[in-house]
Amino acid sequence: MIIPSIDIFDGQAVQWRQGKEPVIARDDIFELLEEFSLYGEVAIIDLNAATGKGDNESLILKLLKKKSCRVGGGIRTLEIAQNYIKAGASKIILATAATEDWVKNIAPENLIFAIDANGDEWLTHGWQKGTGKKVLDILPELEKNCSEFLYTQVAKEGMLQGIDKDRIQQILEKSSLPVTVAGGITTTDDICWLQRRGANAQIGMAIYTGKIQLNDAFIDCVDFEKSVLIPTIVQDFKSKDILMLAYSNKISLTAALTERKGIYWSRSRDQLWRKGDTSGHSQQLINVDMDCDADTLIFQVNQTGKACHLHRWSCFPSQSKRFNLASLDEVFQQRLDNPQQNSYTSQLFESRDFQAEKLREETEELIETDSFYEARWEASDLLFFTLIAAKSRGVSISDIVNELRSRHK
Repeated sequence: MIIPSIDIFDGQAVQWRQGKEPVIARDDIFELLEEFSLYGEVAIIDLNAATGKGDNESLILKLLKKKSCRVGGGIRTLEIAQNYIKAGASKIILATAATEDWVKNIAPENLIFAIDANGDEWLTHGWQKGTGKKVLDILPELEKNCSEFLYTQVAKEGMLQGIDKDRIQQILEKSSLPVTVAGGITTTDDICWLQRRGANAQIGMAIYTGKIQLNDAFIDCVDFEKSVLIPTIVQDFKSKDILMLAYSNKISLTAALTERKGIYWSRSRDQLWRKGDTSGHSQQLINVDMDCDADTLIFQVNQTGKACHLHRWSCFPSQSKRFNLASLDEVFQQRLDNPQQNSYTSQLFESRDFQAEKLREETEELIETDSFYEARWEASDLLFFTLIAAKSRGVSISDIVNELRSRHK
Protein backbone atom coordinates (compact mmCIF):
# COMPACT_ATOMS: atom_id res chain seq x y z
CA MET A 1 0.00 0.00 0.00
CA ILE A 2 1.17 3.50 -0.80
CA ILE A 3 0.89 5.84 2.19
CA PRO A 4 1.47 9.49 1.27
CA SER A 5 2.63 11.59 4.20
CA ILE A 6 1.53 15.07 5.19
CA ASP A 7 4.02 16.44 7.71
CA ILE A 8 2.67 19.57 9.40
CA PHE A 9 4.67 22.39 10.98
CA ASP A 10 3.12 25.73 11.95
CA GLY A 11 0.00 24.86 9.96
CA GLN A 12 1.84 24.12 6.72
CA ALA A 13 2.62 20.88 4.91
CA VAL A 14 6.40 20.65 5.00
CA GLN A 15 9.26 18.37 4.10
CA TRP A 16 12.51 18.44 6.05
CA ARG A 17 15.78 16.86 5.05
CA GLN A 18 17.09 14.66 7.89
CA GLY A 19 14.22 15.91 10.02
CA LYS A 20 15.94 19.30 10.40
CA GLU A 21 16.53 21.26 7.20
CA PRO A 22 13.33 22.77 5.69
CA VAL A 23 13.00 22.03 1.98
CA ILE A 24 9.33 22.51 1.10
CA ALA A 25 6.38 24.34 2.71
CA ARG A 26 2.84 24.39 1.31
CA ASP A 27 -0.46 25.82 2.52
CA ASP A 28 -2.83 23.58 0.52
CA ILE A 29 -3.14 20.85 3.16
CA PHE A 30 -6.80 19.99 2.55
CA GLU A 31 -6.22 19.76 -1.20
CA LEU A 32 -3.24 17.46 -0.59
CA LEU A 33 -5.38 15.24 1.63
CA GLU A 34 -8.03 14.94 -1.08
CA GLU A 35 -5.42 14.12 -3.71
CA PHE A 36 -3.48 11.62 -1.63
CA SER A 37 -6.46 9.76 -0.15
CA LEU A 38 -7.26 8.10 -3.48
CA TYR A 39 -4.41 5.67 -2.90
CA GLY A 40 -5.27 4.62 0.65
CA GLU A 41 -4.59 5.91 4.11
CA VAL A 42 -2.70 9.16 4.48
CA ALA A 43 -0.19 9.62 7.30
CA ILE A 44 -0.46 12.94 9.13
CA ILE A 45 2.58 13.81 11.23
CA ASP A 46 2.55 16.73 13.69
CA LEU A 47 6.12 18.03 13.61
CA ASN A 48 5.37 20.81 16.09
CA ALA A 49 4.31 18.28 18.70
CA ALA A 50 7.19 15.99 17.80
CA THR A 51 9.73 18.77 18.36
CA GLY A 52 8.05 20.23 21.44
CA LYS A 53 7.13 23.48 19.69
CA GLY A 54 3.36 23.58 20.13
CA ASP A 55 1.02 21.39 18.12
CA ASN A 56 -1.39 21.27 15.18
CA GLU A 57 -4.10 19.29 16.95
CA SER A 58 -7.02 21.53 15.95
CA LEU A 59 -5.98 21.39 12.29
CA ILE A 60 -5.52 17.62 12.39
CA LEU A 61 -8.98 17.17 13.92
CA LYS A 62 -10.41 19.13 10.98
CA LEU A 63 -8.52 16.91 8.53
CA LEU A 64 -9.91 13.81 10.23
CA LYS A 65 -13.42 15.14 9.64
CA LYS A 66 -12.63 14.86 5.92
CA LYS A 67 -10.76 11.54 5.79
CA SER A 68 -9.68 8.79 8.15
CA CYS A 69 -5.89 8.94 8.46
CA ARG A 70 -3.11 7.50 10.56
CA VAL A 71 -1.78 10.19 12.90
CA GLY A 72 1.59 10.55 14.61
CA GLY A 73 4.10 13.04 15.92
CA GLY A 74 4.54 13.91 19.59
CA ILE A 75 1.66 11.82 20.90
CA ARG A 76 2.78 11.28 24.49
CA THR A 77 -0.42 10.93 26.52
CA LEU A 78 -3.44 8.64 26.53
CA GLU A 79 -5.76 11.64 26.26
CA ILE A 80 -4.24 12.92 23.03
CA ALA A 81 -4.16 9.45 21.49
CA GLN A 82 -7.81 8.82 22.38
CA ASN A 83 -8.84 12.25 21.08
CA TYR A 84 -7.47 11.37 17.65
CA ILE A 85 -9.14 7.96 17.64
CA LYS A 86 -12.43 9.57 18.66
CA ALA A 87 -12.02 11.99 15.76
CA GLY A 88 -11.68 9.11 13.29
CA ALA A 89 -7.96 8.36 13.06
CA SER A 90 -7.49 4.88 11.62
CA LYS A 91 -4.38 4.31 13.73
CA ILE A 92 -2.10 6.23 16.06
CA ILE A 93 1.66 6.26 15.46
CA LEU A 94 3.77 6.20 18.63
CA ALA A 95 7.54 6.44 18.83
CA THR A 96 9.16 7.30 22.18
CA ALA A 97 5.86 6.66 24.00
CA ALA A 98 5.57 3.11 22.68
CA THR A 99 6.96 1.63 25.90
CA GLU A 100 4.84 3.75 28.28
CA ASP A 101 2.34 1.93 30.52
CA TRP A 102 -0.63 4.01 29.31
CA VAL A 103 -0.26 2.54 25.83
CA LYS A 104 -1.79 -0.71 27.11
CA ASN A 105 -5.09 1.17 27.50
CA ILE A 106 -5.39 1.36 23.71
CA ALA A 107 -6.31 -1.67 21.60
CA PRO A 108 -3.28 -2.92 19.61
CA GLU A 109 -5.26 -2.73 16.36
CA ASN A 110 -5.31 1.06 16.80
CA LEU A 111 -1.54 1.41 17.25
CA ILE A 112 1.52 1.66 15.02
CA PHE A 113 4.91 1.75 16.70
CA ALA A 114 7.51 3.87 14.92
CA ILE A 115 10.91 2.20 14.84
CA ASP A 116 13.51 4.85 14.04
CA ALA A 117 16.98 3.49 13.39
CA ASN A 118 20.49 4.73 12.83
CA GLY A 119 22.04 1.72 11.20
CA ASP A 120 21.02 -1.12 13.51
CA GLU A 121 20.48 1.05 16.61
CA TRP A 122 17.03 2.04 17.86
CA LEU A 123 16.66 5.81 18.31
CA THR A 124 14.10 7.65 20.46
CA HIS A 125 13.14 11.23 21.38
CA GLY A 126 12.84 12.53 17.85
CA TRP A 127 15.93 10.68 16.62
CA GLN A 128 18.05 12.49 19.21
CA LYS A 129 18.80 9.67 21.66
CA GLY A 130 20.47 6.37 20.96
CA THR A 131 19.29 3.49 23.13
CA GLY A 132 22.17 1.11 22.60
CA LYS A 133 19.58 -1.48 21.60
CA LYS A 134 19.40 -3.19 18.25
CA VAL A 135 16.16 -2.80 16.35
CA LEU A 136 15.92 -6.51 15.61
CA ASP A 137 16.13 -7.29 19.33
CA ILE A 138 13.26 -5.03 20.40
CA LEU A 139 10.65 -6.11 17.83
CA PRO A 140 9.39 -9.26 19.63
CA GLU A 141 8.56 -7.30 22.78
CA LEU A 142 7.07 -4.27 21.06
CA GLU A 143 4.81 -6.23 18.73
CA LYS A 144 2.76 -7.46 21.71
CA ASN A 145 1.06 -4.07 22.00
CA CYS A 146 0.64 -2.86 18.41
CA SER A 147 -0.60 -4.02 15.02
CA GLU A 148 2.04 -2.52 12.72
CA PHE A 149 5.54 -1.05 12.63
CA LEU A 150 6.69 2.12 10.87
CA TYR A 151 10.38 1.57 10.12
CA THR A 152 12.57 4.55 9.25
CA GLN A 153 16.27 4.60 8.51
CA VAL A 154 16.91 8.17 9.61
CA ALA A 155 20.09 8.55 7.56
CA LYS A 156 17.93 8.06 4.46
CA GLU A 157 15.11 10.41 5.49
CA GLY A 158 14.57 13.21 2.98
CA MET A 159 17.76 12.43 1.08
CA LEU A 160 16.17 10.87 -2.04
CA GLN A 161 19.02 8.37 -2.25
CA GLY A 162 17.09 5.09 -2.19
CA ILE A 163 16.21 2.64 0.56
CA ASP A 164 18.36 0.35 2.70
CA LYS A 165 17.10 -2.92 1.23
CA ASP A 166 19.29 -5.22 3.33
CA ARG A 167 18.12 -3.83 6.67
CA ILE A 168 14.52 -3.61 5.50
CA GLN A 169 14.62 -7.27 4.49
CA GLN A 170 15.90 -8.17 7.97
CA ILE A 171 13.03 -6.26 9.58
CA LEU A 172 10.45 -7.93 7.36
CA GLU A 173 11.79 -11.37 8.18
CA LYS A 174 11.87 -10.64 11.93
CA SER A 175 8.49 -8.97 12.33
CA SER A 176 5.28 -10.97 12.56
CA LEU A 177 3.33 -7.74 11.99
CA PRO A 178 2.85 -5.63 8.86
CA VAL A 179 5.65 -3.13 8.27
CA THR A 180 5.48 0.31 6.69
CA VAL A 181 8.81 1.69 5.47
CA ALA A 182 9.75 5.37 5.35
CA GLY A 183 12.95 7.18 4.50
CA GLY A 184 14.77 7.27 1.20
CA ILE A 185 11.95 6.09 -1.06
CA THR A 186 12.89 7.78 -4.32
CA THR A 187 11.55 5.81 -7.29
CA THR A 188 8.61 3.65 -8.22
CA ASP A 189 11.07 0.74 -8.24
CA ASP A 190 11.57 1.31 -4.50
CA ILE A 191 7.81 1.19 -3.94
CA CYS A 192 7.35 -1.93 -6.06
CA TRP A 193 10.24 -3.67 -4.29
CA LEU A 194 8.51 -3.06 -0.96
CA GLN A 195 5.09 -4.03 -2.29
CA ARG A 196 6.36 -7.37 -3.58
CA ARG A 197 7.61 -8.15 -0.07
CA GLY A 198 4.35 -7.23 1.61
CA ALA A 199 5.53 -3.89 3.01
CA ASN A 200 3.82 -0.51 2.75
CA ALA A 201 5.64 2.54 1.41
CA GLN A 202 5.21 5.82 3.30
CA ILE A 203 6.33 8.58 0.96
CA GLY A 204 6.97 12.27 1.49
CA MET A 205 9.84 14.11 -0.16
CA ALA A 206 9.68 12.14 -3.42
CA ILE A 207 6.05 13.19 -3.96
CA TYR A 208 6.50 16.85 -3.13
CA THR A 209 9.59 17.21 -5.34
CA GLY A 210 7.93 15.41 -8.26
CA LYS A 211 10.34 12.47 -8.22
CA ILE A 212 7.34 10.16 -7.87
CA GLN A 213 3.90 10.58 -9.43
CA LEU A 214 1.37 8.64 -7.39
CA ASN A 215 -0.57 7.49 -10.46
CA ASP A 216 2.59 6.06 -12.01
CA ALA A 217 3.69 4.46 -8.75
CA PHE A 218 0.39 2.65 -8.29
CA ILE A 219 0.20 1.48 -11.91
CA ASP A 220 3.82 0.29 -11.92
CA CYS A 221 3.13 -1.94 -8.91
CA VAL A 222 0.25 -3.75 -10.63
CA ASP A 223 1.38 -7.04 -12.17
CA PHE A 224 0.30 -6.50 -15.77
CA GLU A 225 2.95 -8.99 -16.87
CA LYS A 226 0.85 -11.77 -15.38
CA SER A 227 -2.22 -10.58 -17.28
CA VAL A 228 -2.95 -7.61 -19.53
CA LEU A 229 -6.44 -7.41 -18.05
CA ILE A 230 -6.65 -7.22 -14.26
CA PRO A 231 -9.87 -8.21 -12.43
CA THR A 232 -11.27 -5.15 -10.68
CA ILE A 233 -13.74 -5.57 -7.83
CA VAL A 234 -16.02 -2.55 -7.51
CA GLN A 235 -17.34 -1.77 -4.03
CA ASP A 236 -19.69 0.92 -2.78
CA PHE A 237 -17.63 3.20 -0.53
CA LYS A 238 -20.37 3.82 2.04
CA SER A 239 -22.21 0.51 2.33
CA LYS A 240 -19.22 -1.70 1.41
CA ASP A 241 -21.53 -3.73 -0.87
CA ILE A 242 -19.82 -5.44 -3.80
CA LEU A 243 -21.33 -3.83 -6.90
CA MET A 244 -19.68 -5.54 -9.86
CA LEU A 245 -16.58 -7.14 -11.33
CA ALA A 246 -14.87 -5.32 -14.18
CA TYR A 247 -11.43 -5.43 -15.81
CA SER A 248 -8.64 -2.89 -16.03
CA ASN A 249 -5.59 -2.51 -18.23
CA LYS A 250 -2.95 0.21 -18.11
CA ILE A 251 -4.99 2.52 -20.33
CA SER A 252 -8.20 2.27 -18.32
CA LEU A 253 -6.43 2.39 -14.95
CA THR A 254 -4.58 5.53 -15.97
CA ALA A 255 -7.86 7.14 -17.04
CA ALA A 256 -9.63 6.05 -13.84
CA LEU A 257 -6.92 7.47 -11.57
CA THR A 258 -6.62 10.68 -13.57
CA GLU A 259 -10.36 11.37 -13.81
CA ARG A 260 -11.27 9.73 -10.48
CA LYS A 261 -14.12 7.84 -12.09
CA GLY A 262 -15.17 4.25 -12.58
CA ILE A 263 -13.41 3.63 -15.90
CA TYR A 264 -12.64 0.10 -17.10
CA TRP A 265 -11.73 -1.90 -20.20
CA SER A 266 -14.62 -3.56 -22.01
CA ARG A 267 -13.71 -7.12 -23.02
CA SER A 268 -16.65 -7.44 -25.40
CA ARG A 269 -16.01 -4.15 -27.20
CA ASP A 270 -12.24 -4.08 -26.66
CA GLN A 271 -12.30 -0.41 -25.75
CA LEU A 272 -12.38 2.01 -22.86
CA TRP A 273 -15.61 1.83 -20.85
CA ARG A 274 -16.64 4.82 -18.77
CA LYS A 275 -19.30 3.52 -16.43
CA GLY A 276 -22.47 5.58 -16.76
CA ASP A 277 -21.75 7.24 -20.11
CA THR A 278 -24.95 5.77 -21.56
CA SER A 279 -26.98 4.85 -18.46
CA GLY A 280 -26.11 7.87 -16.34
CA HIS A 281 -25.21 5.48 -13.50
CA SER A 282 -21.70 6.81 -13.07
CA GLN A 283 -19.15 6.06 -10.37
CA GLN A 284 -16.97 8.52 -8.48
CA LEU A 285 -13.70 6.80 -7.61
CA ILE A 286 -12.87 7.32 -3.93
CA ASN A 287 -10.15 4.79 -3.23
CA VAL A 288 -8.06 2.17 -5.05
CA ASP A 289 -6.13 -0.79 -3.72
CA MET A 290 -4.50 -3.97 -4.95
CA ASP A 291 -4.21 -7.41 -3.41
CA CYS A 292 -1.03 -9.00 -2.06
CA ASP A 293 -0.17 -10.54 -5.45
CA ALA A 294 -0.78 -7.26 -7.29
CA ASP A 295 -3.02 -9.04 -9.79
CA THR A 296 -6.44 -7.92 -8.54
CA LEU A 297 -7.73 -4.40 -7.92
CA ILE A 298 -10.49 -3.01 -5.78
CA PHE A 299 -12.22 0.27 -6.60
CA GLN A 300 -14.26 1.91 -3.85
CA VAL A 301 -16.79 4.22 -5.47
CA ASN A 302 -19.76 6.45 -4.81
CA GLN A 303 -22.37 4.86 -7.05
CA THR A 304 -24.96 6.99 -8.82
CA GLY A 305 -28.09 4.94 -9.51
CA LYS A 306 -27.69 1.20 -10.00
CA ALA A 307 -24.52 -0.61 -10.96
CA CYS A 308 -26.04 -3.58 -12.81
CA HIS A 309 -27.33 -3.46 -16.40
CA LEU A 310 -30.39 -5.37 -15.13
CA HIS A 311 -31.31 -2.27 -13.11
CA ARG A 312 -30.17 -3.76 -9.83
CA TRP A 313 -28.09 -2.11 -7.14
CA SER A 314 -25.41 -4.78 -7.59
CA CYS A 315 -24.55 -7.39 -10.19
CA PHE A 316 -24.48 -9.87 -7.29
CA PRO A 317 -28.02 -10.70 -6.03
CA SER A 318 -26.85 -11.17 -2.44
CA GLN A 319 -25.53 -7.60 -2.36
CA SER A 320 -28.88 -5.82 -2.44
CA LYS A 321 -29.18 -2.61 -0.46
CA ARG A 322 -29.84 -3.30 3.21
CA PHE A 323 -30.82 -1.20 6.18
CA ASN A 324 -28.08 -0.41 8.66
CA LEU A 325 -27.25 2.35 11.11
CA ALA A 326 -25.18 4.18 8.51
CA SER A 327 -28.16 4.35 6.15
CA LEU A 328 -30.33 5.53 9.05
CA ASP A 329 -27.81 8.30 9.67
CA GLU A 330 -28.17 9.34 6.03
CA VAL A 331 -31.95 9.63 6.51
CA PHE A 332 -31.36 11.77 9.59
CA GLN A 333 -29.09 14.06 7.60
CA GLN A 334 -31.70 14.37 4.84
CA ARG A 335 -34.34 15.37 7.39
CA LEU A 336 -31.98 17.95 8.86
CA ASP A 337 -31.12 19.40 5.46
CA ASN A 338 -34.68 19.26 4.09
CA PRO A 339 -37.27 19.14 6.90
CA GLN A 340 -40.63 17.62 5.93
CA GLN A 341 -43.82 18.88 7.49
CA ASN A 342 -45.38 15.48 8.19
CA SER A 343 -42.15 13.72 9.14
CA TYR A 344 -41.95 12.44 12.71
CA THR A 345 -38.14 12.62 12.49
CA SER A 346 -38.27 16.26 11.39
CA GLN A 347 -40.57 17.06 14.32
CA LEU A 348 -38.08 15.51 16.71
CA PHE A 349 -35.22 17.55 15.27
CA GLU A 350 -37.24 20.73 15.76
CA SER A 351 -37.75 20.25 19.51
CA ARG A 352 -35.18 19.35 22.16
CA ASP A 353 -38.04 19.11 24.67
CA PHE A 354 -39.79 16.52 22.49
CA GLN A 355 -36.53 14.54 22.28
CA ALA A 356 -36.09 14.62 26.06
CA GLU A 357 -39.67 13.51 26.64
CA LYS A 358 -39.29 10.48 24.36
CA LEU A 359 -35.90 9.53 25.82
CA ARG A 360 -37.30 9.51 29.37
CA GLU A 361 -40.38 7.59 28.29
CA GLU A 362 -38.50 4.88 26.39
CA THR A 363 -35.84 4.53 29.09
CA GLU A 364 -38.51 3.82 31.71
CA GLU A 365 -40.33 1.36 29.46
CA LEU A 366 -37.12 -0.57 28.76
CA ILE A 367 -36.24 -0.69 32.46
CA GLU A 368 -39.67 -1.99 33.42
CA THR A 369 -40.08 -4.81 30.91
CA ASP A 370 -38.92 -8.42 31.35
CA SER A 371 -40.20 -9.61 27.97
CA PHE A 372 -37.71 -10.35 25.19
CA TYR A 373 -40.06 -8.96 22.54
CA GLU A 374 -40.96 -5.83 24.48
CA ALA A 375 -37.30 -5.25 25.37
CA ARG A 376 -36.39 -5.51 21.70
CA TRP A 377 -39.12 -3.01 20.82
CA GLU A 378 -38.28 -0.54 23.57
CA ALA A 379 -34.52 -0.79 22.98
CA SER A 380 -35.10 0.01 19.31
CA ASP A 381 -37.18 3.04 20.26
CA LEU A 382 -34.57 4.19 22.76
CA LEU A 383 -31.75 3.75 20.25
CA PHE A 384 -33.70 5.71 17.64
CA PHE A 385 -34.38 8.64 19.96
CA THR A 386 -30.82 8.56 21.31
CA LEU A 387 -29.42 8.81 17.80
CA ILE A 388 -31.82 11.64 16.99
CA ALA A 389 -30.68 13.55 20.07
CA ALA A 390 -27.03 12.97 19.18
CA LYS A 391 -27.50 13.96 15.53
CA SER A 392 -29.26 17.19 16.51
CA ARG A 393 -26.07 18.04 18.41
CA GLY A 394 -23.83 17.27 15.45
CA VAL A 395 -22.86 13.73 16.50
CA SER A 396 -23.12 11.06 13.78
CA ILE A 397 -23.15 7.27 13.97
CA SER A 398 -19.49 7.20 12.96
CA ASP A 399 -18.64 9.66 15.75
CA ILE A 400 -20.26 7.33 18.28
CA VAL A 401 -18.45 4.29 16.87
CA ASN A 402 -15.13 6.14 17.06
CA GLU A 403 -15.83 7.14 20.66
CA LEU A 404 -16.44 3.49 21.56
CA ARG A 405 -13.35 2.45 19.59
CA SER A 406 -11.24 4.85 21.64
CA ARG A 407 -12.36 3.05 24.82
CA HIS A 408 -11.68 -0.45 23.54
CA LYS A 409 -8.57 -2.12 24.95
